[in-house]
Amino acid sequence: MAVDTAPAPALVDDRAPARHVKAGAAYAVLGLLLVLAAVAWLGGRTTTIAFDRTLTDASWEAPTFGVVLGLGVLCAAAGAWMLVGLPQRRFKPASAVAVTAFALALLFWAYSQEGTVFRAESILAGALFLSMPYIFGALSGVVCERSGVINIGIEAQFLMGAFTGVLTANITGNIYAGMAAAMVAGSLSTMLLALLATKYQVNQVVVGVILNLLALGFTSFMYDQLKKADGFNDAFSVPVISWGPLADIPVLGPVLFQQKLFVYVGLLLVFVIWFLLYRTRWGLRTRAVGEHPAAADSMGVNVNRLRYWNVTAAGLIAGFGGAWFTLGNSLAFNKNMTAGLGFVALAVMIVGRWNPLGVLAGALIFGFTTQIARDLSAAGSGVPGEFLQMLPYAVTLVVVAGLIGKAKAPAADGVPYNPGDK
Repeated sequence: MAVDTAPAPALVDDRAPARHVKAGAAYAVLGLLLVLAAVAWLGGRTTTIAFDRTLTDASWEAPTFGVVLGLGVLCAAAGAWMLVGLPQRRFKPASAVAVTAFALALLFWAYSQEGTVFRAESILAGALFLSMPYIFGALSGVVCERSGVINIGIEAQFLMGAFTGVLTANITGNIYAGMAAAMVAGSLSTMLLALLATKYQVNQVVVGVILNLLALGFTSFMYDQLKKADGFNDAFSVPVISWGPLADIPVLGPVLFQQKLFVYVGLLLVFVIWFLLYRTRWGLRTRAVGEHPAAADSMGVNVNRLRYWNVTAAGLIAGFGGAWFTLGNSLAFNKNMTAGLGFVALAVMIVGRWNPLGVLAGALIFGFTTQIARDLSAAGSGVPGEFLQMLPYAVTLVVVAGLIGKAKAPAADGVPYNPGDK
């Protein structure tokens, strides 16, 4: 009789790693702090949530003490669950519950101050609109880095698009010509990056930094020159597109069906680029040259040519995002008006794990944070204005610090390819 000598299957270690235990401890502490804060300061307060566009007379008043107390207990319980041996496969759901509970508690607390009302429809619509520069910048970065080229110069493409868009709109009197010119300006900026990165194989990070400084200096100089002449830097307004009866749907109507063109282009690009990357031959080749260019080359793909044209095309997206700063917000161009959002877009790209759908989720988080900061500042909240101004950037640090070690960039990202080395 044959004897089965196959080794017994190894036991799977389902225990949570040390970092998960530390995260559980942090969530438990944060939850307890919320409970203590609710007991100490929030007694008798209420948070008003109003539906200000479609249901103008509808509002809901929630007891801040009860809501924050309950969310604090939920956050602490999720953290404690991790501490007592939560299986690793359950970590992400528990972590999501803890983070969501903590964020909602802070939101209810912030809007419990006198004179503040959470205007749900306006805030959500504003958050979607404010997420657009992150979407355009991050999508440009996704196309570049999936091709193996690091694009640090998104800030430069934003600046060139913002300046060229408003200048062309003033010269032609046509706002759509301004948008097209902004795209061309962004593409020309990335074309220089593509040329230096593929043909001359220059350090891509250094090139990106230089492009940012070059664009900042050029647009600042041109701004000073155009101030001396009238009619070259006037604000143009993009009309709001209303979808008729769909715009009257409570909550969803103002958010999705009463927005400017930039919103619909941004949302469309997310799904188009996702489809192109994961469902087409071009996408397969792009991901191949970003992961293993030598293998792609052996299959007949011209690696450097594909990288060159992909990076150049990505500039069209970032340039259109630059037009959002001027044409999308009905503003004239001003020096350094992009305020570093090109670098935040890079963080959104990392948060989204170089995936367009992940970029959408990350951009919505940053857009919501920015909108909340603006809304609280306009309402005269007791939260210091300096803190509100730094809030989006603080969120950037927290989110990236939590994901930078876990999210893996394409293997050949930033690595020049020389066909003779294969």
